[in-house]
Amino acid sequence: MNSEVQPALTATGIAVQYDGKGDFALADASLCLHPGDRVAVLGPSGGGKTTLLRALEGSVGCVRGTVQRDGLAALVYQDLRLVHEQTALRNVCSGALGEVQSHGPIFRYPPAIVQRARQLLDELGLADLATSKVGQLSGGQRQRVAIARALCARPKVLLADEPLSSLDPENASRILRLLKKLQDKYQFALVISMHAPGPYPDFFQRYLLVCEGRIGLETDRHDTAWHQAFGDSVPLDQVPPASDATAQRAQDRLLNRQPRPAIRAIRAGLVAAVVTALLLWSARGLNLDARSFAGAGDAVLDFLKRIVPANPEQAADLPWRQLFFSLIETIQMAILGTFVGILLSLPMAVMASRQTSPWPIRVPARFLLNLVRTIPSIFWGLIFVAFVGLGPLAGVFALAAYSIGYLTKFFYEGLEDVDSRAGAALRSLGASRLQAFTQADFPAARPVLVAACLFVFEYNIRSASVLGVVGAGGIGQDLMYYIEWRDFTSAAAGLAMILVVVVFLDSMSEWWRRRLVRDRGT
Repeated sequence: MNSEVQPALTATGIAVQYDGKGDFALADASLCLHPGDRVAVLGPSGGGKTTLLRALEGSVGCVRGTVQRDGLAALVYQDLRLVHEQTALRNVCSGALGEVQSHGPIFRYPPAIVQRARQLLDELGLADLATSKVGQLSGGQRQRVAIARALCARPKVLLADEPLSSLDPENASRILRLLKKLQDKYQFALVISMHAPGPYPDFFQRYLLVCEGRIGLETDRHDTAWHQAFGDSVPLDQVPPASDATAQRAQDRLLNRQPRPAIRAIRAGLVAAVVTALLLWSARGLNLDARSFAGAGDAVLDFLKRIVPANPEQAADLPWRQLFFSLIETIQMAILGTFVGILLSLPMAVMASRQTSPWPIRVPARFLLNLVRTIPSIFWGLIFVAFVGLGPLAGVFALAAYSIGYLTKFFYEGLEDVDSRAGAALRSLGASRLQAFTQADFPAARPVLVAACLFVFEYNIRSASVLGVVGAGGIGQDLMYYIEWRDFTSAAAGLAMILVVVVFLDSMSEWWRRRLVRDRGT
């Protein structure tokens, strides 16, 4: 290390206190890093290593002290925080989002960034996996993708949180050799946190011992302090196992928190009593008794006998052609209505999501969506029949309005359920909020959003079959006609055709769920 070179990072007396109260997670830490430095941060779990790295990176604020950076400090998180639904190449390219305009890239990255990302993947031995989804890669390959993404941001300091903890000694040495090769080329300072010094005597230049939120020691392997602190490099987080008596006391405390069998029985009895009371109250309010249900059962059996064709000739004489073209019209209505609903639901979901919108916008948007969902699809059909007249156009508008209410809810809930850590990692590398949303949050939520679209499309086909009752087009008009004329066999044939479409769409949803599991690597 050349002390005359401009420091890449200087931390002076920094302190971190989570939630502004309680003990300090990090106290009075000072550190100076120059280009080419290789520093190991050692200490037990919970001692403050990760807090120190995040404070140096900037994702954790300091209540006192200063951190001066001559450029970007990039952190490779222990959980990597990659977007599993994206390819390795796009994940690496996302490290350079801070260099492009805030409204892009949504579809393509600039060629210079793509070339840089490919070069990094090649240097890390991943050139052949550039177009593979991250969820399909092994743990070691994902780790190298995370390193490449951080380096694509061209940092002056590369911080890695326990990158060797899950690796055997051979693979750990391989990762360190790769990092040294990259450091020699790009001249960044390197800081790696570890539980123990490990068998790497020629790699690190300095060692920091972090314990109870403080840097208790800064040394190298040749100092007397090294041997006093580390000796033969026994892992620092090895804790003697608790005695049998201690374990037994802990188990007793756990059992004491569990409800006793008598209490569980009383609770189950109360729940059963409440459910029974609700059922009796509902039946009495509707003037129903056992004879009512018995009579209904006989009527259903009689109806089922009448809807089944008596012979093949009667089945062949059913209006299959008319029903087929009416079903096609129903599917077309569902396609258009669902498509319009998707187009309008996406921006409304962004407005209604806690991830992307402040409460002055979010609260009115959700109130409007609740209002839309309050109106059943058949009432939307009546409304639009009054606006545009009888026919399928009214049905398309009704399905679109109904889709907006539910699709938007599915969309913003899907966005809120996404693990936001990948987006936060991109923002720490310089990405804007919109870029983090389009490149991390949205791809992670996309499978759920597509599944919601398929579900609503399936539901719209069934809803379109009902809209015909109010003259809004589709197979529902034929079903209503056949039922009015007591032609239950023809009506059943129409319902059977709808069932075939619904089963097909359900198979598509199942295929998509299998693909989702494969892409996520779970």
